[in-house]
Amino acid sequence: MSRELQRLMDEVALREASLRDARSEFEANELEASELAVIEERETKALADLANRIAALDADDPEGAPVEVTPRRRRKSLLAVALLCFAVAAGITLWSAVALRQPGSSATGSISASDAKMLQALLNEGELDVAKGNVAAALAAYDAALEIDSTNSVALTQSGWFYFTTGSEQKNLTLVQKGANRLRQAVSVAPTSPSAHLYYGIAALSTPGNHQLALSEFRRFLKLNPPPVLQLVAKPYLAKLGLSTK
Repeated sequence: MSRELQRLMDEVALREASLRDARSEFEANELEASELAVIEERETKALADLANRIAALDADDPEGAPVEVTPRRRRKSLLAVALLCFAVAAGITLWSAVALRQPGSSATGSISASDAKMLQALLNEGELDVAKGNVAAALAAYDAALEIDSTNSVALTQSGWFYFTTGSEQKNLTLVQKGANRLRQAVSVAPTSPSAHLYYGIAALSTPGNHQLALSEFRRFLKLNPPPVLQLVAKPYLAKLGLSTK
């Protein structure tokens, strides 16, 4: 990882920490919903800019540029860009879930208060591990979260994406299938989640014989008015499918 990329990732971590602090204050009734909205808008815009700069670094890296462009290498390159941007986009699902709730309410439905608290802590831990680039730790946190609530869309989306990309890089079909299954479950339990449709669409487009599924998922993604940072992740895949965010 270059120094500039490390600096940008460090800034991502700081911005996400600011969002987590604001969320905690909101949950503790120390911050009004309007104040949280201002902080989220400011930090989300900053994160979107960081995502652009991270993607640009990948595009400008001469060592990462393939000598011969082939479908296999192109798909791997697209996954690499998405994985870098995922550190920025990972919190979107969680932030939007919090923004729609009232202070003190639970995002976990029928599970007990103690389990809900542990679940939230694990989701926050996974988000922080993503920002640090620690995939193994993030997966452990999300897997633990799913043991508490097997239908948690955040944990399903995040872990599904990481299992899929890790399996793709290692050519491990078991992990690829595990990731795809979790992403499929995520879009089932959270049909209005842009993140779930985006990453399930990427998984579909990156595997043979799933072009129509990918097209369907990206069309659903676009209908959900995704935030700019997710649009950035989706951009190269939308172009490949002949779709546009506009």
